[in-house]
Amino acid sequence: MKRSAFIFFIAIFVPSLVLGWLALRTAGEQRVLIERQAADLHQAESDVIAQGVRALVEEKQQAFIEIVRTLVAERGAPALAENYAGRLTESWTDGGIPFAIAPDGRLAFPLNKDLNDEATSAFLRDNSLFLSNKFEAEVYSSQQLPAAREEMKNRQAEAKPGAMAKSGRVAAKEFADKADQQLNRTIYPQKAEAAAAPSILPSKLAPELSNFQNAVQGAAQGILARFVQDDLQVLFWTRPEPKENWLFGLMLGPEQLNQIAAAALPAASSVSPSHIAILNDKTRPIARQPAGFDADWKRPFVATEIGEVLPHWEVALYLANPGQLTDSARLVTVTLVLLIALALAAILAGGYFVAADTRRQLALAQKKTDFVSNVSHELKTPLTSIRMFADLLAEGRVQEPEKRERYLRIISGESERLTRLVNNVLDFARLEKNRKIYEMREVDLHPVVERIWESEGGRLREAGFAVEWEGAPGPYAMVCDADAVSQVLVNLISNAEKYATRRREITLTTAMKDDWFVAEILDRGPGVPRGLEEKIFDAFFRADDSLSSGVQGSGLGLTLARRIARDHGGEVTCRIREGGGTIFALKIPHRPPVHP
Repeated sequence: MKRSAFIFFIAIFVPSLVLGWLALRTAGEQRVLIERQAADLHQAESDVIAQGVRALVEEKQQAFIEIVRTLVAERGAPALAENYAGRLTESWTDGGIPFAIAPDGRLAFPLNKDLNDEATSAFLRDNSLFLSNKFEAEVYSSQQLPAAREEMKNRQAEAKPGAMAKSGRVAAKEFADKADQQLNRTIYPQKAEAAAAPSILPSKLAPELSNFQNAVQGAAQGILARFVQDDLQVLFWTRPEPKENWLFGLMLGPEQLNQIAAAALPAASSVSPSHIAILNDKTRPIARQPAGFDADWKRPFVATEIGEVLPHWEVALYLANPGQLTDSARLVTVTLVLLIALALAAILAGGYFVAADTRRQLALAQKKTDFVSNVSHELKTPLTSIRMFADLLAEGRVQEPEKRERYLRIISGESERLTRLVNNVLDFARLEKNRKIYEMREVDLHPVVERIWESEGGRLREAGFAVEWEGAPGPYAMVCDADAVSQVLVNLISNAEKYATRRREITLTTAMKDDWFVAEILDRGPGVPRGLEEKIFDAFFRADDSLSSGVQGSGLGLTLARRIARDHGGEVTCRIREGGGTIFALKIPHRPPVHP
C-alpha cells in the first residue's frame, strides 16, 4: 500500500514541478508590477499619515495662538510678558518653554531673573542670541517656500560671515556643504532612488540661514524649526497685536514633539498589511504602530517627509508580512496557468485521496493493534490483584479474621472491576449504536461510593498511593443507575492512577449540593495540557506522547464516563489543580431528565 502511494506521488510530483516552473517564469514580470502597485498604495497611506502629523502640529499651534490672544486681550502685551510662563500654563498643558520678544527686538521673557529650572537655563543658553537677532542659524519656516538646491547655494554664498556672532560662527561655504548633506535623506528606498536618478532630490526641505527677526518678518504667526545641539526645536510664535509688534512664542523640545507626533498615529488594526513608524532626524522611531515592533528603520517599504514643521522627520511604512507580495505574485501565477492548474489540481486531488485512504487504513490497523494490547493489559491488572490476595489466603499466610475478610472483599471488588472493564468495551459499542439501557431506580449512593472506595482505596494503598476519601455524611438519595455511576467513578479513579507521577496522591470528595450529587477526583499527576481539557474525552485520544508513553489503557474510560453522566442529565469536567495535577468532577442531578 505504501509502495503504491509512493509511486503515484512520484508520478504526479515531477510533472507538477515542470508546470510550476513554467508558471513562475510567465509570472516574473507580473511580480514587478505587483510590487510597484503595492508601493504606490502604501505611499498614499504614508502621505495621509504625514499630513495628519502636520495637521496636528498646526492644530497645537492654533490652540496656542488662541490662548495668547485671550491673555493679551485680558491683560495687555507688556503686562503678560512680565509673567508670561505663569499665565500661559494656566491654559496650556502640553509643556514647552514660553518666550516673549519686545517690539525693539530684545528678549523680554524669560530673563536671567526668571531662571527657576534647568530647562529654562538651557533654553536661554541655546536661544537667547538667536532670538535677540545676534546670531544666524539654519531654520525651517512653515511660511518659507521650499528653495531649489542651486538657489539656496547662491543665497548662502552671498551671506556675510561678519554678520554672525563670533560665538558659533559658520562660514558660508561650510554652511552650503552642510545644507547639501541635509538635502540627502538617510533611508531607503528614497536614497536609492536619488542615487539612480541624480536629478531627483530625496528631500524637498532646504534650510535658510537667518536670524529670528528676518525669519518671522512680514508674518503675523508661524512655526519655526531649527536644530540645537543635534536636537530639533520647534518654535510656535504669534503677534497678537501687530500694531504693538509684541511677539509671544513657545519652544517645544523633543519630548513634546514626540508626544504630538505619536498622537497622530492611527489606531492599531489586526488586519493592517503594514506597520507604521514615525522616525526622527536621526532615523530612530519615536512612535510606532503596533507598539513594540522592530525593523531595519533605514529600510522602510515607503516613507514620506512630514515637512517644515518637523524637518527631516518621516512617516515610514514597513510591511507586516514581507512575503505578502510574493504570495500575490504566486496568485498571479496561478491565474496565468489556470488551465494547467485545474488539470494539476485534479491529479493532486486523486493523489490526496489515495494517500489519505492509505493513512486512514494504516491508522485504523494501528489502533486495532493498540486497542487489543491495551485492553489485554487492563484485564490483567484486576486479575493480578485477585490472584495475589487469593494466593495469600490459600497459603494460610493471613490468620487475622479482619484481614481475611478485607482480602475477600478486595477479591470481590477486583472481580467486579474486571467485569466493569469488560463492560467498558461492550458499553462503548452499545453507546455508539444507542443501545445502552439504564436501570433507573431510587438508591443511596453513599454505600455505593463506600464500596468502591474500599476496593479501589485498598488497591491504591497497596500500590504506594496516599489516598483519602472526603465524603460528606449520607444519604445520597438519587434516582440513577448505580452500576453506571460506579463505572464512572472507577474510570476516573483509574485514570488518575494511570497518569500518577512521583507525587502519588489521590483524593476523592463526595457530597450532595442542591439536589446534585457531586464527586471530585483530585490527583497530583502531570496535568492535562491547556486547551485539551475537552479533547481528552474523545475516544482513543491520548493527550500527549510524553504523558501517555508507557501508560496502558483502552482510551475509552473518560469517553464512557462523560457519556454516562450526560445520559443521567449531568456532566464530567476536567480542570487544572492548583499546585499541580488535575481535578475530574462528576455532577449528576437527583433525578435525571425525562427523554422522549
